[in-house]
Amino acid sequence: MTTSAKKYFRYLIPVSLFGTNRTKEILSVNPTLNIGRKEAERVFITVYDYDEGSLNECRLAKVEDSFAYKENKHISWINIDGLRKHDVDLLSEKYGVHPLIAEDILSIGQRPKMDEVEGILYCLLNMLYYNETTETVEQEQVSIVLGKGFVITFQEDPKKDVFNPIREKLKIANSKLRQAGADYLCYSMLDLIVDNYFFVMEKLGDRIEQVEEEVIRNSNTRSLARINQLRKEMIVLKRNIAPVVIKSSPPSSWLRSSL
Repeated sequence: MTTSAKKYFRYLIPVSLFGTNRTKEILSVNPTLNIGRKEAERVFITVYDYDEGSLNECRLAKVEDSFAYKENKHISWINIDGLRKHDVDLLSEKYGVHPLIAEDILSIGQRPKMDEVEGILYCLLNMLYYNETTETVEQEQVSIVLGKGFVITFQEDPKKDVFNPIREKLKIANSKLRQAGADYLCYSMLDLIVDNYFFVMEKLGDRIEQVEEEVIRNSNTRSLARINQLRKEMIVLKRNIAPVVIKSSPPSSWLRSSL
């Protein structure tokens, strides 16, 4: 290889392309590996128990306190922030969640999926965020378990949550959420998670336009690094969005037969 060729070859395959921490983080996601999860130091349990005429919002000290909501003829949303195997096993046993689903709840690095086992619908997705400071796409895995009259959600970080609009609608007596069943609550959660994907896509679109202008006006090695960074964030976005099937109507019609 000539000296001139070497000069340009280093721009085509920059040394930083595969050696950065961000690349290692993205490539380390392997759904076939059973990676150990660190047990949460603190667990926050919130319950929204409601029907058309009433709403009871409360914090629980331990998962056993949620057992009373199993068959109280209301719709119950139990949200767990912070995962511990013992807690997941207790809830799974009480609410009839199959051990295979409990295993998926405790797993990390999985791609989005949906399963139905013994009348329980399980959805695993990643909530996405765009970090303005680091200009990276961050993700938070959420597991949603739908059964007859209840929805249980499992998350890691209470600060990373997109469900606040649902909480606000539950406080409105005549809202559709209050009048509908647990299946509509599950649908609303999935819809909100997917809607947030578009927000992240818009942020990345703005970054792409900025880099395009930079390349046209003053292209340099920094521009190449930013293009490489954007490529990595697009990989994260694609891995999360590609497996997700967006339905145009609530799943009540095809869930009602199993619930």
